[in-house]
Amino acid sequence: MKGQLSQEAIVEVAAEEFWNVCRGLEWVRILHQLLGDFVGKPHVIQGDGGVGTIVKVSSPPGANYTKELYTKIDEEKRVKEVEVIEGGYKELGFDLYRIRMEIIERDAKTSVVRSTVEFEIDDKLANVALSSLKLEYFGLVAETVAEYLNAKKASTSQIFLKQ
Repeated sequence: MKGQLSQEAIVEVAAEEFWNVCRGLEWVRILHQLLGDFVGKPHVIQGDGGVGTIVKVSSPPGANYTKELYTKIDEEKRVKEVEVIEGGYKELGFDLYRIRMEIIERDAKTSVVRSTVEFEIDDKLANVALSSLKLEYFGLVAETVAEYLNAKKASTSQIFLKQ
């Protein structure tokens, strides 16, 4: 079985600002900082955040891990694709589990973060494995990162106002 599922979140952050965080390794570090118990700790196995980078995300002790390969980073279209190559969804039976993030400018201060999961799985495993897909997670992540960026921007503005 092949398929894809998408979810969109509207965030109050300029597309370029959100993309600057999303496109590289800062993304997994921020996610761990903000959602550590949920996301797990990232370890860069190979690369600098560009295509070919492999990141191992270890969940809390005793839990699983996931190795992710950065397969596409399109600066012009603000698209990043990451494929699970080991652990996580692979252990559930997925032959392919790819996450695509698109950061779409809505206006100067607002963006749409479209998260799409593309997958392939044996038809016999489809019902059990597909029930594990939680797209709400992607909306939570986008909103949490947007809140972080806005709080960071606000604290920086406060520093400049005091000077």
